[in-house]
Amino acid sequence: MALLARTFDIVSVGVTFRRARIPLLEAVFFEDKGKAYEEVRSLGEVDECVILQTCNRVELYLVSGRGEAVAERATELLARRAGALGEEVRRAIETNLNREALRHLLHVASGLDSMVLGENEILRQVWEAYLEAESLDAAGPVLRTVFRRALSAGKRVRSETDISRGPSSLGAVAVRLAESLLGGIDGRQVLVIGAGEMGTCVAKALARHRPHAIFVANRRYERAVRLAREIGGQALRFDRLEEALSGTDVVICATAAPHPILTRDVVRRVVEGRRGRGDLLIIDISNPRNVEGSVREIEGVRLYDIDDFRTMLERGLEGRRRSVERALEIAEEELQLLCKELKELSVRELISRIVSRAEEMRREELARALDMLGPVGDREREIIDNLTSTLLKKALLPVVENLRSAMLRNDERLVEELVRLLGVEDASLLKWAAG
Repeated sequence: MALLARTFDIVSVGVTFRRARIPLLEAVFFEDKGKAYEEVRSLGEVDECVILQTCNRVELYLVSGRGEAVAERATELLARRAGALGEEVRRAIETNLNREALRHLLHVASGLDSMVLGENEILRQVWEAYLEAESLDAAGPVLRTVFRRALSAGKRVRSETDISRGPSSLGAVAVRLAESLLGGIDGRQVLVIGAGEMGTCVAKALARHRPHAIFVANRRYERAVRLAREIGGQALRFDRLEEALSGTDVVICATAAPHPILTRDVVRRVVEGRRGRGDLLIIDISNPRNVEGSVREIEGVRLYDIDDFRTMLERGLEGRRRSVERALEIAEEELQLLCKELKELSVRELISRIVSRAEEMRREELARALDMLGPVGDREREIIDNLTSTLLKKALLPVVENLRSAMLRNDERLVEELVRLLGVEDASLLKWAAG
């Protein structure tokens, strides 16, 4: 029996810096993305998925025929991952459905939902999250459309507003914080732990301040060498970290290591050997955190992490209020375009199913008729085949046009009737995208 057309929902479920402090983000962080997608698929009824994970957020974007139910399962998945922090994670989880989920992603890509307003890295992270999901066969046509529009919206916001003017990355803000706390970085000795994207951002920002020396440490020494050469610094092997720390004024940690790199014992030993050098400033912008929180208790150490950045960043928001207002307008304009694209995608899918079903019926009836006719030459067979194909196309044309028109004007009753009459199985519609 043919099924009536069903709706599909787009859902976002996640934990971000807005409601969760670093320990909660660390608790739900997926170390293995391959296994992460397997976990999400095991929720059931998930047609497509993209996992967006940065130092400030862990979010799932899902497509399902049962959006609310899947959102609840995804919430439970994140809560289970948090273990003893499960209840706190449940309270921190943000869930959005359909238009609100799309609006949220557009805000994320535009830098409107970043800890650093107008952050540039997030746009690349959004797109790479989609590409990763696609490579793992987790994303499909719906999220492809969604994330392409998010990329377009993010680029447009940055080109049409000043939202990214000033420090537009966590790394740049970390350097500005160090400069403020030390009264300048010129002539200082600095150490950057991490030579990935965030570490590179930090090192380049530091280099513009003319410090006395910049050391770059990374587990893969060759990456440290490349970055140090690029900024005029010195590469450092990990086994020499303690030695370097004893002569350092500020260290900025920016790695993706799943465990602390600077422990309480290591830092205590370093401080004991720093006699007369003043406080050691440590800024940890890693997620998970790379510096044990108890390091803050050691006399002679000033430790700052992402949680300490919130107040400072909020103070800088007012100066860019006008850009934010325009960015929000652009996001709404892009949302309307995205909803139209998704509705058109839904129309194309349904029409494709109708045409495929009709073509299948034509071939069945053609084969039956040819059998009844007996021996027929190739020329005659081709003429009959072309005739039936032409008749089918002409007969379907007004049906298809009426269906397209009905869907675009949200005439759900007519769409359902056409689907029922044509016997199209499991046709997906996106009725909520109206407006």
